[in-house]
Amino acid sequence: MMQPMSEQPSSQAAPPAGETPFGQLFEHSAVGLATFSVGGRFLSANPALCRLLGYTEAELLEKTHFDIVHMEDLEVAALARVKLISGESKPRILERCYLHKDGSTVWTHATGTVIRDESGAPLHTVLFVVDVSHLKRALRTSEQRFRRMIEMGSDWYWVQDAEFRFVEVAGLEAQDLDTDVVIGRARWELPNLGALPERAWEQHRARLRRHEPFSDFVFLRYNRSGELRYLSVSGEPLFDEQGQFRGYHGIGKDITERARSQKALEDSEERYRKLFDVHPQPMWVVDAKTLSFLAVNAAAVRLYGYSKDQFLAMTADQIRPQEDVADLLKAFEDRSATYSHRVWRHRKKNGELLPVKVVSFSLEFAGPPARLGVIHDLTEQMDAEQRAREIEQRYRELLQERSRDAAT
Repeated sequence: MMQPMSEQPSSQAAPPAGETPFGQLFEHSAVGLATFSVGGRFLSANPALCRLLGYTEAELLEKTHFDIVHMEDLEVAALARVKLISGESKPRILERCYLHKDGSTVWTHATGTVIRDESGAPLHTVLFVVDVSHLKRALRTSEQRFRRMIEMGSDWYWVQDAEFRFVEVAGLEAQDLDTDVVIGRARWELPNLGALPERAWEQHRARLRRHEPFSDFVFLRYNRSGELRYLSVSGEPLFDEQGQFRGYHGIGKDITERARSQKALEDSEERYRKLFDVHPQPMWVVDAKTLSFLAVNAAAVRLYGYSKDQFLAMTADQIRPQEDVADLLKAFEDRSATYSHRVWRHRKKNGELLPVKVVSFSLEFAGPPARLGVIHDLTEQMDAEQRAREIEQRYRELLQERSRDAAT
């Protein structure tokens, strides 16, 4: 069994969440986030991770990463951590089991990254955890149902006549849905249907009239308990030996849990998008291969003077002076660093050169590899430094003048 890495001195502790540009994101994210020392001890944990594991942050700060990893995943997790810190492997999403405070298993999709200093030495690590326990439970339920209904390969089997009226529905009772009100009706005539755009029903009816097979048509219906269920049906036309259309037969599945999980994921993504859009720090996401802007927030629009649509039609090299483009391309070619920060010169829409520090992180954005950039405008800082240099120079000149006066 592999043991946690021993603690090593770090030149920089993980910054408190509230002091980072992503402080609010850390505190309010639906994704579990934590920072660890190089040796694996907790440095911070956000509320989402605390809720997921059942611990307070203070309790987690007394533990290491390996204290909360499920025994079956411990060796794999330890090896993955060593490889990530050493740079032998790159961050990737893994399925990992953690232990809740009450002893229960928490299934997650987890990934991590290493924060390094300018020399490349590791300072601390960051863990991102998404709870997929509900999906695992749904999968186990689905597998059990599949074993019970292996001959049908579905939750229920149905047959319709040439007028698209149900003549047989086997297995629907197990879904707590009435079968006695189904027989003799078309699908769109069933009682207790949930709201669905009429266009969707019309497209479904048109396909049936053309006697075409269909798959995964989803509609909503309330069960006996008044709970709205998402039902997915697939079917094929039936023809007799003379080729005459006789109706349809097919299968149905209750996909409520999957639909709700998808909705929750979409809601979570929407929350992230809103946090990104309203963040006061200029931010953007750039395609790591094409350098195209994939997303840009309002603060970046205000700082650079381009509209959002103009940004999304540009590439990152177009806001750099020509003499800086080669360095930019070289920086994007280096995929080894998941985190970096560097001072650049950017050009605003009005042509003004803007000194900035860009802190960037590797991520996947709707599939392709990308870089999230957080922009720090250095104009005021550099102006202040220039004023300080001018004051110092003037002071030196005054001293020299007084020295000459004293000599004469």
